[in-house]
Amino acid sequence: MKKNFVTTIYGPNFPGIIKALAQATRALGGEWVGSKVIKADGQFAGIMNVVVATDQEKSLKAGLEEKFSSLRFIYSTPFNSFQEGTKTIHLLVDCIDRAGLTGDLSNILSNLDIHVVNMESKRYAMDGIGDMVFSAKLTLEVSETTDSEVIAGEIEALSEDVRVNVI
Repeated sequence: MKKNFVTTIYGPNFPGIIKALAQATRALGGEWVGSKVIKADGQFAGIMNVVVATDQEKSLKAGLEEKFSSLRFIYSTPFNSFQEGTKTIHLLVDCIDRAGLTGDLSNILSNLDIHVVNMESKRYAMDGIGDMVFSAKLTLEVSETTDSEVIAGEIEALSEDVRVNVI
């Protein structure tokens, strides 16, 4: 029988960290069925959905923690929020950055009862305009009947410089 769990891993980054974690997981009898990894400023964070034989779960977890003692592991039960009658949409949001922008964007999506599956944002200087630019890629779970253009319009209503592309 197989056991499925999610592990969140974080700590200092080192060359080949993902490959090393994947190889160790396989060597200890597990396999990743999904993952998301972030590396920033010398740090590593990853979320891995792992499947392993039920009788190997404890030894897999202990083995990973022993082999990668500089990393921290948090384990949880997977939760599949994707419901029947839903679809996934992807948006790209660009605008002049300002204080509170991410909160305002989150409030709009929350008020529309939209589940944010993933949001990756960055701020960067744009030559020629003298301001910082905010850019975000959003993956959203919405009902089958939701029109992505309506969501885009709600976000664009934040201010006249906001542009949303459905991708």
